[in-house]
Amino acid sequence: MGTPGTDAVRDRLLHIADLHFWSVVWNPFALANKRFLGNLNVLFRRARHFLMARAEPFADYAASLGTPAVLLTGDFTSTSTETEFRMARGFVDGLVRRGLEVTLIPGNHDVYTFRAAREGRFEYYFGLYLPPEGYPAAQKLRGGTSLVLVPTVCPNLVSSAGHISAADVAATEALLRQASDPVIVGAHYPVMHETDAYASSRNRRLRHAEDLRRALGQCGKRVLYVAGHVHRFSYTRDPEFPNVFHLSTGAFFYHHPRKNCFGELSEIAVTASGFRVRRHIYRNDAWEQQEGCPPGR
Repeated sequence: MGTPGTDAVRDRLLHIADLHFWSVVWNPFALANKRFLGNLNVLFRRARHFLMARAEPFADYAASLGTPAVLLTGDFTSTSTETEFRMARGFVDGLVRRGLEVTLIPGNHDVYTFRAAREGRFEYYFGLYLPPEGYPAAQKLRGGTSLVLVPTVCPNLVSSAGHISAADVAATEALLRQASDPVIVGAHYPVMHETDAYASSRNRRLRHAEDLRRALGQCGKRVLYVAGHVHRFSYTRDPEFPNVFHLSTGAFFYHHPRKNCFGELSEIAVTASGFRVRRHIYRNDAWEQQEGCPPGR
């Protein structure tokens, strides 16, 4: 979908995924249900691998790229605590102060408990940045490219599965009919459960993903579907719907050398003929850049 250097860039967009700001909960009365498990995960895993000290310097780097807009695809928090949401909101406000135009959607960790979802904690902290009509929603980037935002998250007792309803698939189809060609679609969950870079277990998948995937594939436009959740970089062409490319970006602050995982973001360029993706990886105390090139290009 386009050869690098052959046509002018219409729009540019950064993708940042899975911040997972974390805080340890010591109050036993706040550890009911799923948060107890999540707190153990924070204590023994996330605290070591999600390096929040990187927030400010990484935000500086994102702003230094000169890309006007950024899409954040959820998991701002780890267990949806008030402390985590305050840290996440401060980070997003910092991106805006640096001149970036922010678009965001929630991840499953932002509705980690039924209480957090019921109270609208994500909406309370990020209301300034949310579409007034709710999700699904569409907006335009500066150059005219449509950005369609799809809701895929829900609270769960134990699993990390997502959900999209038939009504939201239908609303997304309607937005795609009105969208530009090419179009970017953003969500938290991938709709492909497996690529060369990741394989999602059943309890981490998006329920009814095939319905959404089919809507993308049958919309008659070139689509870049952008997601997070899997903490892995993957850029691939859909084997069933060749008009659709799938991009997932690794977690922004993540650092786990044994798994070959490092902090990263993706830079998307939209041209008349499609999309170009550049991967930015923080490795060996410096940022590296790699051109993403999906199979079958």
